[in-house]
Amino acid sequence: MNKDELIALAEQMSIDEYVYDEERGYFTSEGSPSDLAYEIARRFQDVQMLPVLMDLLEQTKRLDMKQRFYFMLGTIGMNTGDVRVADLLLERLAQETKPTLIVKVLDELAKQERVDDATDIIRYVEDSRSAVRNSAIDALGSCRGTLAEEALIRFITTSTDSFEIMSANFVLATIGTKRVIPYLLSLLDHPTGDVRHSALNAISELGDNTFLPVFIKGLEDRSIDVKAYALLGIAKHGDASAIQPVIKRLKIMLKRQRQIQSDDGLVALHFLHRYRQSDKTIPVLFDWIVTKKWDVLFDEEQQWLQEHLESNR
Repeated sequence: MNKDELIALAEQMSIDEYVYDEERGYFTSEGSPSDLAYEIARRFQDVQMLPVLMDLLEQTKRLDMKQRFYFMLGTIGMNTGDVRVADLLLERLAQETKPTLIVKVLDELAKQERVDDATDIIRYVEDSRSAVRNSAIDALGSCRGTLAEEALIRFITTSTDSFEIMSANFVLATIGTKRVIPYLLSLLDHPTGDVRHSALNAISELGDNTFLPVFIKGLEDRSIDVKAYALLGIAKHGDASAIQPVIKRLKIMLKRQRQIQSDDGLVALHFLHRYRQSDKTIPVLFDWIVTKKWDVLFDEEQQWLQEHLESNR
């Protein structure tokens, strides 16, 4: 696309039209000019557009148009993996002063496969504006190396915002190394469940089976989310020593009809099935579930039991 075509597409991206879908029973913008324009932009892969988009970003004064050009730029990088896009976004990040545009550039950096220099992103992790901080934390998920890791360690050990610590923990689960684990372990005593479950998830991703006691202890946490991530950690790193704690957790889960659908039951069943031949308490448990607790199972759990119990007969 040339410059005029990109401008026209960006203008079209702002034209929202809502129509009532009688079959679905609600209004939708699906098929609107904006929807179709974004669909075209999401397929961009032509790196020859990069200098054209950079010229447009330099020349355009309208904030909304700049946001759409950044979307196009970031999408090309995401679709092609071309590292030049990250460098161009970092170049623009150093120039933008409006919070909305800073956030947009950071969001597009977060979509990139790799960002080599985290320096300009890190300075926004401690920004006074929460939207900027959150986007900077997400953008560090595309970075590797000690600078990004150290910035997030500083953040999780000094921040008082539980939601942002949780976000940083999930990023560390992707980019961190084992040296982060001591800081994550200290967060398992945090008063907020979101912080505890995100720390447990990161420990599972970065650690090994030596942390199995941590996951088993997590099954006793008061937060349902911490218990869920503890089960995932056991499924990944567990051995036979976790059988009875998992059986206990599964029995508690099946005491009554659960109101919220989750995969926790399936995770527990998968783990226990590994030891079905070597631990006699597991077939007894499965028989009890089938005969006494069938009605409280989710459909997926019933299907799993039918398939696996049949295959073991």
